[in-house]
Amino acid sequence: MKRKSRHVWALLLAAALTPAGMITSLAAERTISSVTIRIDSELEAGSTLPGIGWSNAGTSEHASEGEILVTNSSRKYDITDAEWTTSTSKTMGVGDTPEMKVTLTPRDDGGDEYQFKGTYRSSNVSVRYGNFISASKKDGNLIVKLRVRAIEGTFAPPEDAYWKDNSRGTARWEEPEEGGTGKYEVVLKRGSSKIHTAETTSHSYNFYPYMTREGTYTFRVRCIAKSGKQEDYGESSEWVESDEIYLAKEDVSDGSGQNNGGGSGTGPGSGAKVGWQRSGNTWYYYYPDGSYHKNGWAQVAGKWYLFDNDGRMLTGWQNRNNQTYYLTENGDMVIGWVLWNHRWYYMNPTQDAFLGCMLRDRWATVDGKTYWFTSDGSMAEGWYQVEGNWYYFYPGSGQKAVNTWIDTFYVNENGVWIR
Repeated sequence: MKRKSRHVWALLLAAALTPAGMITSLAAERTISSVTIRIDSELEAGSTLPGIGWSNAGTSEHASEGEILVTNSSRKYDITDAEWTTSTSKTMGVGDTPEMKVTLTPRDDGGDEYQFKGTYRSSNVSVRYGNFISASKKDGNLIVKLRVRAIEGTFAPPEDAYWKDNSRGTARWEEPEEGGTGKYEVVLKRGSSKIHTAETTSHSYNFYPYMTREGTYTFRVRCIAKSGKQEDYGESSEWVESDEIYLAKEDVSDGSGQNNGGGSGTGPGSGAKVGWQRSGNTWYYYYPDGSYHKNGWAQVAGKWYLFDNDGRMLTGWQNRNNQTYYLTENGDMVIGWVLWNHRWYYMNPTQDAFLGCMLRDRWATVDGKTYWFTSDGSMAEGWYQVEGNWYYFYPGSGQKAVNTWIDTFYVNENGVWIR
Protein backbone atom coordinates (compact mmCIF):
# COMPACT_ATOMS: atom_id res chain seq x y z
CA MET A 1 0.00 0.00 0.00
CA LYS A 2 2.83 2.41 0.80
CA ARG A 3 4.44 1.85 -2.61
CA LYS A 4 1.13 2.51 -4.38
CA SER A 5 0.56 5.64 -2.27
CA ARG A 6 4.01 6.95 -3.17
CA HIS A 7 3.20 6.35 -6.87
CA VAL A 8 -0.04 8.39 -6.65
CA TRP A 9 1.75 11.25 -4.90
CA ALA A 10 4.42 11.20 -7.62
CA LEU A 11 1.76 11.55 -10.31
CA LEU A 12 0.11 14.45 -8.47
CA LEU A 13 3.48 16.16 -8.01
CA ALA A 14 4.28 15.74 -11.70
CA ALA A 15 0.93 17.29 -12.64
CA ALA A 16 1.57 20.20 -10.29
CA LEU A 17 4.97 20.84 -11.84
CA THR A 18 3.69 20.65 -15.43
CA PRO A 19 4.07 24.10 -17.08
CA ALA A 20 0.79 25.97 -17.46
CA GLY A 21 1.58 26.56 -21.11
CA MET A 22 1.55 22.81 -21.76
CA ILE A 23 -1.95 22.46 -20.29
CA THR A 24 -3.13 25.40 -22.41
CA SER A 25 -1.63 23.74 -25.46
CA LEU A 26 -3.58 20.55 -24.83
CA ALA A 27 -6.81 22.51 -24.48
CA ALA A 28 -6.07 24.46 -27.65
CA GLU A 29 -5.81 21.22 -29.60
CA ARG A 30 -9.51 20.66 -28.87
CA THR A 31 -10.54 24.20 -29.78
CA ILE A 32 -12.57 24.48 -33.00
CA SER A 33 -10.59 26.92 -35.13
CA SER A 34 -12.93 27.16 -38.14
CA VAL A 35 -16.51 26.45 -39.06
CA THR A 36 -18.13 25.44 -42.36
CA ILE A 37 -21.85 25.59 -43.11
CA ARG A 38 -23.62 24.79 -46.35
CA ILE A 39 -27.06 26.08 -47.38
CA ASP A 40 -29.08 24.29 -50.04
CA SER A 41 -32.05 26.40 -51.06
CA GLU A 42 -34.36 26.95 -53.98
CA LEU A 43 -36.18 30.03 -52.73
CA GLU A 44 -38.63 31.53 -55.20
CA ALA A 45 -39.65 35.13 -55.65
CA GLY A 46 -43.28 35.76 -54.77
CA SER A 47 -43.37 33.25 -51.90
CA THR A 48 -42.78 33.45 -48.15
CA LEU A 49 -39.89 31.76 -46.36
CA PRO A 50 -40.31 27.98 -45.83
CA GLY A 51 -39.17 25.84 -42.90
CA ILE A 52 -35.47 25.10 -42.32
CA GLY A 53 -34.06 21.62 -41.90
CA TRP A 54 -30.54 20.58 -40.96
CA SER A 55 -28.24 17.55 -40.91
CA ASN A 56 -24.84 16.75 -39.42
CA ALA A 57 -21.80 14.71 -40.37
CA GLY A 58 -21.97 11.05 -39.48
CA THR A 59 -25.76 10.92 -39.33
CA SER A 60 -27.93 9.17 -41.90
CA GLU A 61 -31.06 11.17 -41.21
CA HIS A 62 -31.83 14.84 -41.06
CA ALA A 63 -32.10 16.22 -37.53
CA SER A 64 -34.99 18.36 -38.76
CA GLU A 65 -36.95 18.47 -41.99
CA GLY A 66 -37.50 21.60 -44.11
CA GLU A 67 -37.47 22.91 -47.66
CA ILE A 68 -34.21 24.77 -46.91
CA LEU A 69 -31.41 22.44 -45.79
CA VAL A 70 -28.43 23.56 -43.68
CA THR A 71 -25.66 20.96 -43.45
CA ASN A 72 -22.40 20.49 -41.55
CA SER A 73 -19.56 18.18 -42.60
CA SER A 74 -17.48 18.43 -39.39
CA ARG A 75 -17.48 15.82 -36.63
CA LYS A 76 -16.39 18.40 -34.05
CA TYR A 77 -19.78 20.11 -33.72
CA ASP A 78 -23.46 19.65 -34.57
CA ILE A 79 -26.15 21.95 -35.91
CA THR A 80 -28.80 21.93 -33.18
CA ASP A 81 -31.08 24.72 -34.37
CA ALA A 82 -31.71 27.00 -37.35
CA GLU A 83 -34.29 29.75 -37.70
CA TRP A 84 -35.05 32.75 -39.89
CA THR A 85 -34.36 36.25 -38.55
CA THR A 86 -36.06 37.73 -41.61
CA SER A 87 -39.83 37.82 -41.19
CA THR A 88 -41.41 34.61 -42.46
CA SER A 89 -44.58 36.51 -43.42
CA LYS A 90 -42.73 38.76 -45.88
CA THR A 91 -43.13 37.96 -49.56
CA MET A 92 -39.69 37.49 -51.09
CA GLY A 93 -38.70 39.43 -54.19
CA VAL A 94 -36.01 38.97 -56.82
CA GLY A 95 -32.60 39.89 -55.37
CA ASP A 96 -33.71 39.56 -51.72
CA THR A 97 -31.18 37.95 -49.34
CA PRO A 98 -33.08 36.59 -46.30
CA GLU A 99 -31.13 36.08 -43.06
CA MET A 100 -31.05 33.22 -40.56
CA LYS A 101 -29.18 32.18 -37.43
CA VAL A 102 -27.72 28.71 -36.95
CA THR A 103 -26.82 27.24 -33.54
CA LEU A 104 -23.73 25.00 -33.39
CA THR A 105 -23.02 22.78 -30.38
CA PRO A 106 -19.58 21.22 -29.79
CA ARG A 107 -19.43 17.41 -29.73
CA ASP A 108 -18.19 15.18 -26.93
CA ASP A 109 -16.83 12.46 -29.18
CA GLY A 110 -15.25 9.47 -27.46
CA GLY A 111 -13.41 11.48 -24.84
CA ASP A 112 -12.43 14.30 -27.19
CA GLU A 113 -14.24 17.35 -25.88
CA TYR A 114 -14.38 20.24 -28.30
CA GLN A 115 -15.02 23.89 -27.60
CA PHE A 116 -15.49 27.05 -29.62
CA LYS A 117 -13.01 29.88 -29.29
CA GLY A 118 -14.00 33.40 -28.26
CA THR A 119 -14.19 35.13 -31.62
CA TYR A 120 -14.92 34.08 -35.20
CA ARG A 121 -14.68 36.27 -38.28
CA SER A 122 -15.38 35.79 -41.97
CA SER A 123 -11.84 34.39 -42.37
CA ASN A 124 -12.65 31.32 -40.26
CA VAL A 125 -16.37 30.87 -40.94
CA SER A 126 -17.11 29.48 -44.39
CA VAL A 127 -20.71 29.64 -45.66
CA ARG A 128 -21.29 27.84 -48.95
CA TYR A 129 -24.11 29.34 -51.02
CA GLY A 130 -24.53 32.16 -48.52
CA ASN A 131 -22.68 34.98 -46.74
CA PHE A 132 -21.38 35.23 -43.18
CA ILE A 133 -22.72 38.09 -41.02
CA SER A 134 -21.50 37.44 -37.47
CA ALA A 135 -20.84 34.79 -34.83
CA SER A 136 -21.13 34.89 -31.04
CA LYS A 137 -20.80 32.40 -28.18
CA LYS A 138 -23.68 31.65 -25.84
CA ASP A 139 -23.68 28.91 -23.17
CA GLY A 140 -20.83 27.13 -24.95
CA ASN A 141 -22.66 27.14 -28.29
CA LEU A 142 -21.79 29.24 -31.35
CA ILE A 143 -24.59 31.30 -32.89
CA VAL A 144 -23.80 32.03 -36.54
CA LYS A 145 -25.81 34.65 -38.40
CA LEU A 146 -25.75 34.50 -42.20
CA ARG A 147 -27.47 35.57 -45.41
CA VAL A 148 -28.82 33.18 -48.00
CA ARG A 149 -27.69 33.89 -51.56
CA ALA A 150 -29.85 36.28 -53.53
CA ILE A 151 -33.17 34.95 -54.80
CA GLU A 152 -33.42 34.56 -58.55
CA GLY A 153 -36.63 34.63 -60.51
CA THR A 154 -38.85 36.08 -63.20
CA PHE A 155 -40.69 39.34 -62.63
CA ALA A 156 -44.47 39.28 -62.49
CA PRO A 157 -46.13 40.57 -65.68
CA PRO A 158 -48.28 43.72 -65.83
CA GLU A 159 -52.02 43.25 -65.72
CA ASP A 160 -54.78 44.19 -68.16
CA ALA A 161 -53.04 45.99 -71.05
CA TYR A 162 -55.57 48.22 -72.86
CA TRP A 163 -56.03 51.40 -74.91
CA LYS A 164 -57.28 54.40 -72.95
CA ASP A 165 -60.83 55.41 -73.82
CA ASN A 166 -61.40 58.67 -75.72
CA SER A 167 -57.71 59.03 -76.47
CA ARG A 168 -56.01 57.93 -79.66
CA GLY A 169 -52.82 56.00 -79.08
CA THR A 170 -52.50 56.10 -75.27
CA ALA A 171 -51.56 52.66 -73.97
CA ARG A 172 -52.32 51.75 -70.35
CA TRP A 173 -51.72 48.81 -68.05
CA GLU A 174 -51.92 47.90 -64.36
CA GLU A 175 -49.03 47.16 -62.01
CA PRO A 176 -48.93 43.55 -60.75
CA GLU A 177 -50.01 43.10 -57.14
CA GLU A 178 -46.71 41.40 -56.23
CA GLY A 179 -43.43 40.66 -57.96
CA GLY A 180 -43.30 43.71 -60.21
CA THR A 181 -40.42 46.17 -60.61
CA GLY A 182 -42.05 49.49 -61.44
CA LYS A 183 -40.31 49.65 -64.83
CA TYR A 184 -41.71 48.52 -68.17
CA GLU A 185 -40.80 47.93 -71.80
CA VAL A 186 -43.57 48.74 -74.28
CA VAL A 187 -43.71 47.93 -77.98
CA LEU A 188 -46.09 49.39 -80.59
CA LYS A 189 -46.99 47.23 -83.60
CA ARG A 190 -48.95 47.91 -86.78
CA GLY A 191 -50.06 44.55 -88.02
CA SER A 192 -46.96 42.38 -87.62
CA SER A 193 -44.49 45.31 -88.00
CA LYS A 194 -42.75 46.72 -84.93
CA ILE A 195 -43.11 50.52 -84.98
CA HIS A 196 -41.68 51.82 -81.73
CA THR A 197 -40.11 50.50 -78.50
CA ALA A 198 -39.70 52.44 -75.25
CA GLU A 199 -38.97 52.01 -71.54
CA THR A 200 -40.96 53.81 -68.84
CA THR A 201 -41.72 53.85 -65.12
CA SER A 202 -45.25 55.08 -65.78
CA HIS A 203 -48.37 52.94 -66.22
CA SER A 204 -49.19 54.55 -69.56
CA TYR A 205 -47.47 55.58 -72.78
CA ASN A 206 -48.60 57.87 -75.60
CA PHE A 207 -47.89 56.05 -78.86
CA TYR A 208 -49.91 58.46 -81.01
CA PRO A 209 -46.89 60.44 -82.37
CA TYR A 210 -45.71 57.15 -83.96
CA MET A 211 -49.06 56.18 -85.47
CA THR A 212 -48.45 57.96 -88.78
CA ARG A 213 -50.12 55.46 -91.12
CA GLU A 214 -53.56 53.97 -91.44
CA GLY A 215 -53.86 50.48 -90.02
CA THR A 216 -54.56 48.18 -87.10
CA TYR A 217 -52.38 48.79 -84.05
CA THR A 218 -51.60 46.76 -80.94
CA PHE A 219 -49.05 47.10 -78.17
CA ARG A 220 -47.46 44.76 -75.72
CA VAL A 221 -45.81 45.43 -72.34
CA ARG A 222 -43.64 43.57 -69.86
CA CYS A 223 -41.84 44.24 -66.54
CA ILE A 224 -38.07 44.71 -66.81
CA ALA A 225 -35.28 45.25 -64.29
CA LYS A 226 -35.19 48.66 -62.64
CA SER A 227 -32.09 48.25 -60.43
CA GLY A 228 -28.70 46.64 -60.81
CA LYS A 229 -29.66 43.93 -58.31
CA GLN A 230 -32.74 43.09 -60.35
CA GLU A 231 -30.62 42.94 -63.50
CA ASP A 232 -28.23 40.50 -61.80
CA TYR A 233 -30.86 38.10 -60.43
CA GLY A 234 -34.09 38.65 -62.34
CA GLU A 235 -35.55 37.97 -65.76
CA SER A 236 -38.05 40.11 -67.62
CA SER A 237 -41.67 39.03 -67.31
CA GLU A 238 -43.72 37.52 -70.11
CA TRP A 239 -45.36 39.93 -72.53
CA VAL A 240 -48.94 41.07 -72.05
CA GLU A 241 -50.77 41.89 -75.29
CA SER A 242 -53.41 44.58 -75.80
CA ASP A 243 -56.49 44.42 -77.97
CA GLU A 244 -56.53 46.02 -81.46
CA ILE A 245 -57.49 49.53 -82.48
CA TYR A 246 -57.98 50.72 -86.04
CA LEU A 247 -56.73 54.15 -87.10
CA ALA A 248 -58.31 55.62 -90.22
CA LYS A 249 -56.29 57.66 -92.71
CA GLU A 250 -57.85 60.96 -91.64
CA ASP A 251 -56.93 60.29 -87.98
CA VAL A 252 -53.23 59.45 -88.28
CA SER A 253 -50.57 61.49 -86.51
CA ASP A 254 -48.32 63.98 -88.28
CA GLY A 255 -45.39 62.66 -86.26
CA SER A 256 -45.16 65.62 -83.87
CA GLY A 257 -43.70 64.80 -80.45
CA GLN A 258 -41.85 61.65 -81.39
CA ASN A 259 -38.80 62.64 -79.33
CA ASN A 260 -40.72 63.53 -76.20
CA GLY A 261 -40.51 60.10 -74.61
CA GLY A 262 -44.18 59.25 -75.03
CA GLY A 263 -45.60 61.51 -72.34
CA SER A 264 -49.36 61.49 -71.91
CA GLY A 265 -50.77 63.32 -74.91
CA THR A 266 -54.48 63.11 -75.49
CA GLY A 267 -55.11 63.58 -79.19
CA PRO A 268 -53.85 64.12 -82.71
CA GLY A 269 -50.70 66.16 -82.94
CA SER A 270 -50.31 66.26 -79.16
CA GLY A 271 -46.59 66.38 -78.31
CA ALA A 272 -46.84 67.98 -74.85
CA LYS A 273 -44.11 66.97 -72.42
CA VAL A 274 -45.64 65.65 -69.23
CA GLY A 275 -43.99 63.56 -66.49
CA TRP A 276 -40.53 62.06 -66.89
CA GLN A 277 -38.64 63.21 -69.98
CA ARG A 278 -35.12 62.26 -71.01
CA SER A 279 -32.66 64.47 -72.83
CA GLY A 280 -29.41 62.69 -73.59
CA ASN A 281 -28.41 61.05 -70.31
CA THR A 282 -30.39 63.50 -68.16
CA TRP A 283 -33.90 63.15 -66.77
CA TYR A 284 -36.37 65.99 -66.13
CA TYR A 285 -39.85 66.00 -64.62
CA TYR A 286 -42.46 68.08 -66.48
CA TYR A 287 -45.80 69.44 -65.28
CA PRO A 288 -48.92 69.75 -67.52
CA ASP A 289 -48.31 73.51 -67.98
CA GLY A 290 -44.94 72.78 -69.61
CA SER A 291 -42.80 73.78 -66.62
CA TYR A 292 -40.44 71.32 -64.97
CA HIS A 293 -39.25 70.79 -61.41
CA LYS A 294 -36.08 72.62 -60.34
CA ASN A 295 -33.87 73.08 -57.29
CA GLY A 296 -35.29 70.74 -54.70
CA TRP A 297 -37.15 67.60 -53.80
CA ALA A 298 -40.20 66.23 -55.58
CA GLN A 299 -42.28 63.21 -54.64
CA VAL A 300 -43.33 61.17 -57.67
CA ALA A 301 -45.40 57.98 -57.34
CA GLY A 302 -44.50 57.71 -53.65
CA LYS A 303 -40.73 58.15 -54.13
CA TRP A 304 -38.52 61.19 -53.52
CA TYR A 305 -36.26 62.68 -56.20
CA LEU A 306 -33.82 65.61 -56.06
CA PHE A 307 -33.33 68.13 -58.89
CA ASP A 308 -30.64 70.78 -59.36
CA ASN A 309 -31.09 74.44 -60.34
CA ASP A 310 -31.39 73.46 -64.02
CA GLY A 311 -34.01 70.79 -63.35
CA ARG A 312 -31.68 67.83 -63.83
CA MET A 313 -32.49 64.74 -61.76
CA LEU A 314 -29.56 63.88 -59.47
CA THR A 315 -28.12 60.48 -58.53
CA GLY A 316 -25.53 59.12 -56.10
CA TRP A 317 -24.41 60.91 -52.92
CA GLN A 318 -25.87 64.40 -52.55
CA ASN A 319 -25.60 67.05 -49.82
CA ARG A 320 -28.62 69.19 -49.07
CA ASN A 321 -29.13 71.58 -46.12
CA ASN A 322 -26.14 70.08 -44.26
CA GLN A 323 -27.51 66.57 -44.67
CA THR A 324 -26.25 63.73 -46.88
CA TYR A 325 -28.54 61.58 -49.01
CA TYR A 326 -28.06 58.66 -51.40
CA LEU A 327 -30.02 58.47 -54.66
CA THR A 328 -30.09 55.33 -56.80
CA GLU A 329 -29.16 55.22 -60.47
CA ASN A 330 -32.89 55.74 -61.11
CA GLY A 331 -32.84 58.86 -58.92
CA ASP A 332 -35.10 57.71 -56.08
CA MET A 333 -33.95 58.43 -52.53
CA VAL A 334 -32.74 55.43 -50.51
CA ILE A 335 -33.91 54.79 -46.97
CA GLY A 336 -32.30 52.12 -44.81
CA TRP A 337 -28.99 50.40 -45.53
CA VAL A 338 -26.50 51.48 -48.22
CA LEU A 339 -23.30 49.55 -49.04
CA TRP A 340 -20.64 51.83 -50.52
CA ASN A 341 -16.93 51.02 -51.01
CA HIS A 342 -17.21 48.01 -48.67
CA ARG A 343 -18.69 50.12 -45.83
CA TRP A 344 -22.28 50.18 -44.56
CA TYR A 345 -24.29 53.37 -44.04
CA TYR A 346 -27.82 53.87 -42.75
CA MET A 347 -30.24 56.40 -44.17
CA ASN A 348 -32.95 57.58 -41.79
CA PRO A 349 -36.21 55.66 -42.50
CA THR A 350 -38.34 57.76 -40.13
CA GLN A 351 -41.08 59.76 -41.82
CA ASP A 352 -39.97 63.17 -40.57
CA ALA A 353 -38.05 66.22 -41.78
CA PHE A 354 -34.86 64.14 -41.93
CA LEU A 355 -36.23 61.23 -43.97
CA GLY A 356 -33.40 59.63 -45.97
CA CYS A 357 -30.53 61.58 -44.40
CA MET A 358 -27.35 59.72 -43.37
CA LEU A 359 -26.99 58.90 -39.66
CA ARG A 360 -23.74 60.24 -38.12
CA ASP A 361 -22.24 60.14 -34.62
CA ARG A 362 -25.20 58.37 -33.11
CA TRP A 363 -26.66 55.10 -31.92
CA ALA A 364 -29.42 53.42 -33.89
CA THR A 365 -31.55 50.36 -33.24
CA VAL A 366 -32.52 48.50 -36.40
CA ASP A 367 -34.66 45.35 -36.24
CA GLY A 368 -33.85 45.04 -32.52
CA LYS A 369 -30.06 45.29 -33.03
CA THR A 370 -27.91 48.19 -31.86
CA TYR A 371 -25.33 49.94 -34.07
CA TRP A 372 -23.03 52.96 -33.83
CA PHE A 373 -22.54 55.18 -36.87
CA THR A 374 -19.28 57.15 -36.94
CA SER A 375 -18.63 60.79 -37.83
CA ASP A 376 -18.37 59.92 -41.54
CA GLY A 377 -21.59 57.89 -41.33
CA SER A 378 -20.02 54.46 -41.70
CA MET A 379 -21.12 51.62 -39.42
CA ALA A 380 -18.63 50.88 -36.62
CA GLU A 381 -16.97 47.46 -36.63
CA GLY A 382 -14.60 45.81 -34.13
CA TRP A 383 -13.51 47.75 -31.02
CA TYR A 384 -14.71 51.36 -31.02
CA GLN A 385 -14.72 54.10 -28.37
CA VAL A 386 -17.95 56.05 -27.87
CA GLU A 387 -18.20 58.84 -25.29
CA GLY A 388 -15.29 57.44 -23.26
CA ASN A 389 -16.45 53.81 -23.24
CA TRP A 390 -15.17 50.96 -25.38
CA TYR A 391 -17.63 48.76 -27.25
CA TYR A 392 -17.26 45.81 -29.60
CA PHE A 393 -19.23 45.63 -32.85
CA TYR A 394 -19.20 42.32 -34.70
CA PRO A 395 -17.27 42.69 -37.99
CA GLY A 396 -19.51 42.31 -41.02
CA SER A 397 -22.81 42.83 -39.20
CA GLY A 398 -21.88 45.82 -36.99
CA GLN A 399 -24.17 44.61 -34.21
CA LYS A 400 -23.10 45.67 -30.70
CA ALA A 401 -21.92 42.79 -28.53
CA VAL A 402 -23.47 42.50 -25.04
CA ASN A 403 -23.06 40.12 -22.11
CA THR A 404 -20.26 38.15 -23.72
CA TRP A 405 -16.52 37.59 -23.91
CA ILE A 406 -14.56 38.94 -26.87
CA ASP A 407 -11.37 36.88 -26.68
CA THR A 408 -10.31 37.65 -23.07
CA PHE A 409 -12.33 40.88 -22.71
CA TYR A 410 -15.79 41.02 -21.18
CA VAL A 411 -18.54 43.44 -22.26
CA ASN A 412 -21.53 43.92 -19.96
CA GLU A 413 -25.28 44.11 -20.62
CA ASN A 414 -24.82 47.61 -22.08
CA GLY A 415 -21.95 46.47 -24.30
CA VAL A 416 -19.32 48.38 -22.28
CA TRP A 417 -15.92 46.75 -21.85
CA ILE A 418 -15.30 46.05 -18.14
CA ARG A 419 -11.64 46.43 -17.25
